[in-house]
Order: sequence, then C-alpha cells, then structure tokens
Amino acid sequence: MNQFDEVIPRIGTNSEKWDDVKNLFGTENIIPMWVADMDFRPPTAVHDAFQKLLDHGIFGYSMTFAELKPSITNWLEQRHDYKVAESSIFLNAAVVPSISMTIRSLTEKGDSVLMHSPVYHPFFLVTAQTERVVSLSPLIYEDNAYTIDWADFEEKLKTVKLFILCNPHNPGSRSWTRVELAKMAELCAKYNVPIVSDEIHSDLTMPGVKHVPLAVAAPEYESQIVTLMAPTKTFNLAGIKASFFITTNPDFQEKFEYEAKYTSRPELNTFGAVGMEAAYSHGAQWVDDLRDYIFENYQYTKAELEKHCPNVGITKQEATYLMWLDCRALGIAEVDLYQNLIDAGIGVQMGSNFGEAGSGFVRLNIACPKETLQKGVACLIEGLKKSS
Repeated sequence: MNQFDEVIPRIGTNSEKWDDVKNLFGTENIIPMWVADMDFRPPTAVHDAFQKLLDHGIFGYSMTFAELKPSITNWLEQRHDYKVAESSIFLNAAVVPSISMTIRSLTEKGDSVLMHSPVYHPFFLVTAQTERVVSLSPLIYEDNAYTIDWADFEEKLKTVKLFILCNPHNPGSRSWTRVELAKMAELCAKYNVPIVSDEIHSDLTMPGVKHVPLAVAAPEYESQIVTLMAPTKTFNLAGIKASFFITTNPDFQEKFEYEAKYTSRPELNTFGAVGMEAAYSHGAQWVDDLRDYIFENYQYTKAELEKHCPNVGITKQEATYLMWLDCRALGIAEVDLYQNLIDAGIGVQMGSNFGEAGSGFVRLNIACPKETLQKGVACLIEGLKKSS
C-alpha cells in the first residue's frame, strides 16, 4: 500500500479542518476539502526527531542549533538552484506574520500595497489590518489558466509602495515562469517597489514543472526582494509554526529588526526547529512521492469532473494540491452553489474568499488518501449536478 493511501482518523484531535466542520458548514456530515492542510503523516524522519525530543522529556529554553540553517541552504540549492547565504536567512513562526512585518517595516499607514487577484486572502486581510490600502491587479483567466495583465500591473505600480507576489499562485495553481518573474521584478524596480514573494508552495510543483524562486529569476534585483518560505505546507507541519524569510538588503534587515522591538519575531519553538531540520535534511524522497500522489489525485478528479460535469472548467494544475474549478457556466449564485455542495456532503472554499475576481470558482483540496478523495469527489459531483 502506498504510504499516502492510509486513512488516518483526525476527528477528535482538535483539527481545524475536521473538528470545526459543524461551526463552518452547519453540519457534521461533511468531507472537509477546504483549508490547505493535508491528511498525510510527515516523513518518518520528522516523527523520529519529535520522538527523540519527547523521550528526553525536558522542554526548556532552547537555542537555534547549528544544523538548522545549513539544512535550509542545502534544500534550497538542491531543490531550487537557489544559493543563499546563512546570514540572509531569518526565522519566524509563520509566513503571514512575516508578510505583516514586511508591510509594517517597508510602508507607512495609508500607503497602497499591490497584489494580484484572485489571491490567497490573508494578503488583503493583513494589508487592511495594518491600515494600508489594498491595490488589486486582476489576473487574466483564459484557456483554464491565469496570465498577468501587464498593462494594468505596470499602471498600478506607479502608485503603490509594495508588491506581494504569490509564487506559486494560490488559488490559481500557476507556477510563474522565469520570464514572467523577471518581468515582474524589472517593472517593480522601475518604480522602486519592493517585492514580498510568498513561496510557501514552492516544493509542491507537479511533474514536469520546476519552481523558480523570484530571486533566482531576477538576481540583479535580489536586494529589492523578500522571499518567504516554510516546510509547513510541504511536509504538513502547519501546527508546529516554523518558517523563514530571506533578504540580502541591509536596509530591509535593519527595518525588520526595528519593527521587532515593538512586536515580536520569535525564534522557532523547539519542535518547529527540530521538525524543520529533519524535514529538509531527510524528506526529499517523501516530497517526490507526495508530488506524484497529488498529481494522480488531480488526474482522477479531473477525469471524473470531465465525465460528469463537463460544464465545469478545470484550471491547469502546475503547483499546489489545491484545484481551482471554474463553475461560472453553471449560472447559479455562489451562495446557492455553496449550500448545494454542503447538502451533498462536501466542504470547500468558495472563490469569492480570494477576492471578487474569484467569484464563481471553487477551491478544492485534493491532498488526501484516495479513499477520502473518491468519496469527496462523488459528493462534489452530486452538488455540482444539483447546481446545473
């Protein structure tokens, strides 16, 4: 049996994905395929590292151990051809707080922050919470894939102070090309706009697709880029709160340190550091196997939808385990589609959660055992047919 075929019960484990369905969807009879949380155990090496820590039994103050940053630099170079000095790596609990810190450090209240749309919703939530103005550059959706509206993007850059990039793109599953990334960086440099590049899904590209970090695509503009990464999506470790950001810009580094005086940029908790090092040092084969498994799940879901719901568009899957389904041709209000899916027994995220440009789409998490996937897809098809 494939290691990812194991169905691991999660109800009763304080899982947000599984134990909060009654609150979220109004019923407990739901297969949750919404939040970006996989139903797989991490690599054995990670479990063993945690067990060693547990067996020792003392959880006092800890230092960042010497092996941690080398495990990060080795992973980035081997997986993404991204050579990073350890002095450019800074640890933080999670990516979204790093986005907030960067916004607060590099802009002022009332400044505009640019992002594509649709996009991962904390981008505009954090921007608004920090009392900045959200500026959206809608992506173009054609032939079941997103591209950039370059004219609109450049026009918006003229009046903003920061650009937040999602690379790979969530929810649109795009892995931006080297050419696209270089052009984005060049335009940002033209208008002196720093870039925050959220690359948390960088390890989760599909077969035949290679992730290109923005700083690799545009090395001449590296000083204007803050790259955000983490092992948490890759290895299903969101609960341990472990991430890092990369910047070679001394001015940015100084501003981040200044901001940390008034908020917090904590070192990783002990389990976060141990889990990150073990995952990056010993998890390469596990990730390769995971990517193959997710792609098989994508192919199964795509085939079933094409067979039973041919009027639903299926976005090309270049990266992430989050499918993006175009349901606009159903001609039904999103609120009614959402309820039909709940009544059919599946919990998803609706496209409007990712901005107005996502209205009419559905985001579906396919990172689950095939047994769960088959049940969930059957419910999905039932809800879509009811909405036709």
